[in-house]
Amino acid sequence: MKENKEWKPMPKWLIYTLFILKFLFGLALIYWTIYMTMSSDVGKDDDNAFLSTYQNVDDNFNTISKNNIDFNHKYNVKIGINNTTIDGLTYNDVFLSQRAMINKKDRKNILNVGDNIFTIVIEDKNGNKIENKNVNILVTRSTNHTEDIKLSIQNNQTSQKFEIKSKGYWNITGTISINEDSGTFYIKTNANLKSK
Repeated sequence: MKENKEWKPMPKWLIYTLFILKFLFGLALIYWTIYMTMSSDVGKDDDNAFLSTYQNVDDNFNTISKNNIDFNHKYNVKIGINNTTIDGLTYNDVFLSQRAMINKKDRKNILNVGDNIFTIVIEDKNGNKIENKNVNILVTRSTNHTEDIKLSIQNNQTSQKFEIKSKGYWNITGTISINEDSGTFYIKTNANLKSK
């Protein structure tokens, strides 16, 4: 017959040692999580539609909408990107997913991998060209900001060339300021290789 061994609790020194080791391991995991988060790109790929933070856009979207309506009532805007012309300021593309580009008929394949040109003409409702404009444009990938292209068109300048290095989905967003009037635009498109 086997002898029954009496159960003995673990010694206090072993319990305290295990507790301290688990506690230190937990602290090390917390430190590691914070370190890895800080060294990653978290926060660097935030949406910057309308050249602002998403918090600012969210807080002021009604003002942005009203400014666009007022701007379109005062001015005629023609945006040209390569061979595509867009009349008026619009931000409706901001509500679409990037996959909507697959079924989209307009504003598809606007950009080329390689050389591109952005043109803007602003006139008052009487047809007089506006010379004292300030246009800031950001051409950015929809997934990250590693290939961002910032453009600026000032005063009587009407166009600026830029280069796209990779095909895929792109967003073109910008702001226009004329004196106290301001407007925004947001265009979703994609870049393909130039057809020869």
